[in-house]
Amino acid sequence: MTHKQKNRLTLVVTLVLFAITAILMARNEDLVFQDQGRLVVKLDPDDPETAVFYWRNDVEVPMARRFAEAFREYKGQTNRIVIDLHSPGGALGEGELVIREINKMKRTHIVDTRVRGRRSCYSMCVPIFLQGEERYAAASSRFMFHEPSVYDVYTGEKIDEPAFDKRMSSNKFFHRYFVNSEMDPNWREKLAVEWRGKDYFVSGRELMSEGSNIVTVLE
Repeated sequence: MTHKQKNRLTLVVTLVLFAITAILMARNEDLVFQDQGRLVVKLDPDDPETAVFYWRNDVEVPMARRFAEAFREYKGQTNRIVIDLHSPGGALGEGELVIREINKMKRTHIVDTRVRGRRSCYSMCVPIFLQGEERYAAASSRFMFHEPSVYDVYTGEKIDEPAFDKRMSSNKFFHRYFVNSEMDPNWREKLAVEWRGKDYFVSGRELMSEGSNIVTVLE
């Protein structure tokens, strides 16, 4: 075998190994997430052109991926998406990716959000809820606001940030998700005080009665 032939064979083997590695990685990702982040999608029996996305998990990987997959499957047979939430919140990065997917849906579909009775929407779930054109909530639903926290990527432990850094992160989050939202400005000023250094809980009924414009329809 000539030197040129050896080089060609080496290249072919390398390409085959890369292809096998890519396939194994994709399969491994599917195995890792097959029982996590399950998104249940159902057509509304009262309006077959509405698909309801039920999310009952943390805002964590693979939430954005699940939303994108479901929308690709249902966008051709619907004109409206209702995102039904019950979540303790989670990762800011994944939440931002979910919001991007919702914005893609809005280009062609009506997208509403909902939190039902005795269900909750905490932390990073709230910015996702705010993406709805109409935002439905039961009187007994629960919402929670708090300043963002930083966690170690490897240990999952909360990092105690310096006061200045924490304030900067908090202000950035507040502006990105609350100032740039449909939230009532006066209620937002109240929230800016109430959420400092604590978890601030409020019901769907209170959000509606206080004119927050977070909830637009009380169920």
